[in-house]
Amino acid sequence: MKTFLLPDLGEGLTESEVVAWRVAEGDTVELNQPLADIETAKAVVELPSPYAGVISKLHAGEGETVAVGAPLIEFDVDGAGAAPSPAPADEPAPSPEAGPVATPEANEVAPAPEAPAEPAPAEAEPEKVQVLVGSITVHGGKPQRAARSWDVEPFVRAERRGPNRAMPPVRKLAKDRGIDLQSVRASGDGGLVTRADLDGHGAAAPAAAPASTREKVTGLRKHTAAAMTQSALTVPHAATFHQVDVTETLALAKSGDASFLALASRAILLAAKRWPDVTAAFHADTNELERFAHVNLGIAVSTDRGLVVASIDEAETMDAVRLTAEIRDRAVRAREGSLSMAELTSSNITISNVGVFGVDGGIPILNPGESAIIALGAIRRLPWEHEGQIALRDVCTVTVSFDHRVLDGREAAGFLADIAAVLERPSLALAR
Repeated sequence: MKTFLLPDLGEGLTESEVVAWRVAEGDTVELNQPLADIETAKAVVELPSPYAGVISKLHAGEGETVAVGAPLIEFDVDGAGAAPSPAPADEPAPSPEAGPVATPEANEVAPAPEAPAEPAPAEAEPEKVQVLVGSITVHGGKPQRAARSWDVEPFVRAERRGPNRAMPPVRKLAKDRGIDLQSVRASGDGGLVTRADLDGHGAAAPAAAPASTREKVTGLRKHTAAAMTQSALTVPHAATFHQVDVTETLALAKSGDASFLALASRAILLAAKRWPDVTAAFHADTNELERFAHVNLGIAVSTDRGLVVASIDEAETMDAVRLTAEIRDRAVRAREGSLSMAELTSSNITISNVGVFGVDGGIPILNPGESAIIALGAIRRLPWEHEGQIALRDVCTVTVSFDHRVLDGREAAGFLADIAAVLERPSLALAR
């Protein structure tokens, strides 16, 4: 008998939620076969099997939260295909000559090697194996956790049961709605069920809602609540805002291959060159200010599971057309739940486009560890002074929230004024 303990699938997380089981008690599984969809604080990941054998017990049900290091699955293993125990955490990582290393794949893990062990006595207690996931790397001067992978064996995805497939957030939504995925007409490639397919699926009308309900906050929303509370209570927030005539920038977006958000991002990146401390981080424990070599631009994305910030690393090296593609990619994968942990933790300044919700602006709370966040409001057609005349112009409210330990009002106002100057008078330098 082998007991598989829930590994740390995130940045030092203490717990994760079982979104959906891919196996049941009594099933025979292969090494690396997906066992479950596990929701960390920022993403839904597939958990592969560290053993080949028979599932004898599942220690948690779907929707339950499991502590890291707690028993998750019991295996009846015959010895063949069992994953070896990982090396102790304090041992140095193997050199490239020591053996093959898996290419990092977002949200995926594969087992690590071990030396052969003597068989346990028949009466011995079940062996508990803890799995090491990920490694720490440094990028642009900021520690990051690499994409999840174990060393040697490549991760092999098992064929899903039934003709219909779906991404983990869609499977969870179907479960919440009581919809059998196999009864849904899939519009995606290869039988992939999308959220739109679920929305269009004929379901019975819900019963009348009770006067009030309570729902346990877990996963991403629980993490966001804790992070925003910590940020609001520990960082001295201040904010400044400016109404900007973006008529020419909007016209440039409509006439070319770059989106307005990408052009606004370029303006922010150009302004950050003149005010580099907007991407710095204040470390209260050591009273140190950490500055970074690159601007890793965080894009706030609203998903069914809650808000995530997806990073575009070294964004200052990209033109507006490239940024348009990168922003679209991050938004799609954020909603699918397929971003890597590195992509969710490496940003050092964030932009939030609240204007897509039709609001004129707001004062956003800083993403923990960052010193500035920019909010773009809705673009309104307003009477505006232009070249000495009153004309209808496209106007947008831009707000900068900042850490007053890092930036003073002069620096924050200068940063915002530079953003506005570029948006009001864009040139080819903005898009190239």
